[in-house]
Amino acid sequence: MTLQVPDYIRSLVPYVPGKPIEETQREYKIKKVVKLASNENPLGPSPKAVAAIRKYLSQLHRYPDASGFGLKQALSASEGVFSQNLVLGNGSNEIIDLLIRTFCVAGESIVIHRAAFVAYQICAQIHGVSTLVAPIDDGLKCNLDALIHLVKSTESVKLVFLANPNNPTGVYLSRSELDRFFREMMLIRGGSVLVVLDDAYGEYITAPDCPNPKEFLKDYPHLVILRTFSKVYGLAGLRVGYGIASAEIVALLEKVRQPFNLSSLALIGAIAALQDREFVEESLKMNQVGMKLWEAKLLAMGVPFWKSQGNFILIDAQAGFGLSGVDLFQKCLTQGVILRPVANYGLAQALRISIGTPAENQRALKVLEKLLKR
Repeated sequence: MTLQVPDYIRSLVPYVPGKPIEETQREYKIKKVVKLASNENPLGPSPKAVAAIRKYLSQLHRYPDASGFGLKQALSASEGVFSQNLVLGNGSNEIIDLLIRTFCVAGESIVIHRAAFVAYQICAQIHGVSTLVAPIDDGLKCNLDALIHLVKSTESVKLVFLANPNNPTGVYLSRSELDRFFREMMLIRGGSVLVVLDDAYGEYITAPDCPNPKEFLKDYPHLVILRTFSKVYGLAGLRVGYGIASAEIVALLEKVRQPFNLSSLALIGAIAALQDREFVEESLKMNQVGMKLWEAKLLAMGVPFWKSQGNFILIDAQAGFGLSGVDLFQKCLTQGVILRPVANYGLAQALRISIGTPAENQRALKVLEKLLKR
């Protein structure tokens, strides 16, 4: 018997996560494996979060606070917004799904650009929503004029997704570019199209002209900002994300959000992590030092890369090694180093490398230097 499911579900290509360390150890019989594939914090989780979670373990028989009151209060203070402007998600991925479920119906559309985070398109397809894709330039930056044209010319567009900086490329849109973009968007259908600015890597930004997306909230009321505890706070395993938007947008998302979508441990850990400024500063410093090391070594090796504002760097495997990103990934795997091919983003020539600890960076660089000599 053939199961009856919509064509858009049957044709769906699921998200492919970074290869696990344990799987690589089993497959290649290597004990020491370095994983620089999933943009995780190499320092581990926030120590204050770990301590708070341990203290709470005896309360696991209680349901979580479905409203997330404590975390919203903490975020309200740290972000400078009201709690009614915050929605909590099981990772920011859940909020992407919530936005599409709330504001789109099957047959409508979202707009992204090529080489954007694949979760946007996956979540859209799950709900029978089509994805229109704007081109990118030679520097892998979104062509905003082409994106605006797609929104103008397609009445079915309800949401635009932009990550700044973008994953997996690390490139960013400047303050002036985004300011012009929002002014143009206000002229389209009364500014009613929702724009989602994904700020997952915002803490890592060092470029002075890369703006805080909250700068645009006042002038563009249909803006939604996504943030996460998975990166700089080191809580990827807890799955905590949040959105910042108008009270009207948040109230609608809350109607769709499942109760208890965040566990008690996730709520407790995130509240504590927000107070762990020392850990955040240490994480940012390690990333900056590691990024400078990777840039210097890649330049010395003659391997092209794209300047990144995240905690990862994208290299041109084809130009540097004469290999596709997948082939270079496979060769590094046999040496116990897990990197991230991005062919599923339409970048078959590229390979993404997360910034690790000094020891992890040196190990990965040694493997790449060895392959380059071959």
